[in-house]
Amino acid sequence: MEHKRADRPDWKRVTERNFEVVHKEDGCFKGKVTAIHLKAVSEPLVVQYKNHEVCIADNGYTWLQHFPEGKKYTITTVLDQDGDTVQFYIDMCKEHGVDEEGIPWFLDLDLDIVILPDKEIFVLDDNELMAAFDKGDITKEEMKLAHKTAEEIISQYKVDEFEDLQICEKHSAEWLREKKFVQ
Repeated sequence: MEHKRADRPDWKRVTERNFEVVHKEDGCFKGKVTAIHLKAVSEPLVVQYKNHEVCIADNGYTWLQHFPEGKKYTITTVLDQDGDTVQFYIDMCKEHGVDEEGIPWFLDLDLDIVILPDKEIFVLDDNELMAAFDKGDITKEEMKLAHKTAEEIISQYKVDEFEDLQICEKHSAEWLREKKFVQ
């Protein structure tokens, strides 16, 4: 299981960035929110979701990542240079927390959900989750946790009850107004 840090220190594509962390309590959301502003990248990062080709990292992009307390996922909102949402990327995780430097981290369970602005949903990397289970890198309980969490998120989203996603949209608008978080 991979331990990932919100500041993504090993992301070589990003040659210049700003990073910040804030604690937010807003409606149903309580937890850490991070922002990585990609001031400069060596080359854009473009991914393919079926018939969608999506640029998720380029000069001027911002990644806002939410770490909701008590939840088994994180949500990354990718904003382009104009502040438009490119995608929501939801990582299922065993747990998340904050290290001694104040940087949020999570233990990645490999299973991910992508939601595009047109509302299309993609479940990614189930094969990686199952391979980790088959190799003994994760337990049956961890595999079930990832699947159960993803199913709950999708069910809530389909009936417009995934409140954390709505909070992400609100926080994105707040961040865009200031180009930083205001406490």
